Amino acid sequence: MRVDENANGIFELKGNAAKDITDRTFNCQDGVRESILAAKDVEFPDSSIHGFNSLPVIIVFVHNGILQENTRPHFDGFIKREFPNGGFERWGIEKLTDLFAKHLFDECLYRGEDSYRLVKRILVKYDAPGWDVIEFEKLVDIQLSYCPINRSQPRLLCKCFSSISLMLAILLKEGQRINNFMPAKRASDIAVLKVWAWILKNNKTSNQKFLSLFGKLVNLHLHIYAEYLDKLIPLATQYKGLYMVNGLHSENVLYPLRCFDFISDIVYYHLAYREYLPYEGRQKFDQSGIELVLRIINCNSGFDIPLLDTHSIPILLVIKYLMTIQQPTEELHTTIGEWIIRMVVNVLIRKQDCNMFPELYGSRRELAKSVFVKSPNYHDESSLLLTILAELLHWINADELYTKLYELVIKEDTNLQVSYPIELPDLEILLFSKRLYNEMAVETSISLPKELKELPQYLKKDYTPIKLKTDGTPYHFLKYLAHIHYQTDWFPDFADFGFVSSKKNKKRSKTEK
Repeated sequence: MRVDENANGIFELKGNAAKDITDRTFNCQDGVRESILAAKDVEFPDSSIHGFNSLPVIIVFVHNGILQENTRPHFDGFIKREFPNGGFERWGIEKLTDLFAKHLFDECLYRGEDSYRLVKRILVKYDAPGWDVIEFEKLVDIQLSYCPINRSQPRLLCKCFSSISLMLAILLKEGQRINNFMPAKRASDIAVLKVWAWILKNNKTSNQKFLSLFGKLVNLHLHIYAEYLDKLIPLATQYKGLYMVNGLHSENVLYPLRCFDFISDIVYYHLAYREYLPYEGRQKFDQSGIELVLRIINCNSGFDIPLLDTHSIPILLVIKYLMTIQQPTEELHTTIGEWIIRMVVNVLIRKQDCNMFPELYGSRRELAKSVFVKSPNYHDESSLLLTILAELLHWINADELYTKLYELVIKEDTNLQVSYPIELPDLEILLFSKRLYNEMAVETSISLPKELKELPQYLKKDYTPIKLKTDGTPYHFLKYLAHIHYQTDWFPDFADFGFVSSKKNKKRSKTEK
């Protein structure tokens, strides 16, 4: 097989468990290193083609995976030493995707005219402003509709899962081309959540064949996250690095939104990726993650201004991550406490100056409409976030600031809330399919005591944790992504600051937010 007109190519192929170049696959028996050396040492004469044997040889190592960054120095050094004059190429998933998109991409890949039309629209609109995931969601749904629920059709099963992975790989390639990974990241979120919901619905959480295929999709999902975060972390760790200088008044809204979105992605990636590390390597990784999160928060004042009630999701995610991933220090506790104080102060100032608490429904549209004047459809008469901020003030023992929050809540007659999931047979499937809304019961009209020390008696939550099948799988971290992506409120036991009592839930009426 020719690489070009002036060379004959020797192709060494790797896939399945050996598709990624890691420390293990590089050094193991019959691994990457041995395979390349073996290909180098063997001659491949062919007298049937005139002049073929006199052509220079190029060895092409083909694998439908990635070269992990921690293995890259060893791999590059090996190639430089063994091929000082060239004669070697590596075709990973990025190269294969590029070749596929150029030479093999036609309507035969995806089933039906609808799929083909969606694929074209997704690619054409990739770098357009306001890229939406709706078309990608439809494409995933179509592929899953063809997916067999038994193992009698393994080829079709692999094809359904691979078609979704391939589309993500193409979007990743497009992201690399235009240096914008946000659409690929959002699409990968949709892919893993929808496919996991399908696995739950069909009771395949213990089926190794399905888990193996899903694992490949998750690996690509995390690889996309790595590319996306690697681009933005150097910016985010600078002073006000997430602030757009030319944004003018719009940055009063966009800067905090950008901050809370980004920190959710950072924490989720660290919680997910650590599961792929050996136990002895996690401590160093966790410590670097904590330091990174704190640095980003300290560099960007947008984290001090929660604008949406749903900002309770990243706030609780960050605090739980910082306080539970490793044994917390007194210094860390103080740092978190200072951040909580800054957030509460800014919430109070914004209410006093602009007459706005965080928007109840998490509506970014209404928030944008209220940059100068509060929109008639901007709702802040109720709040789950204010309840959580009161709990956090009790946790850090901030009596004076609690009094100010208490006085403003009473003055404005704000309706404080606590939400609980309703125990439904398909609750877990729905958690990974959409934002839980009618599936959540909301306790309203919660009163705050005048004294902070009395708060636990007022906010006592009788709650029995719901058991999820996902928790018993290697992909338990996906529940964090479900809450982040769909903006579903955390269940009461996610971050307990001393207010949850694990007892049988009391009967309560369901009140929609």
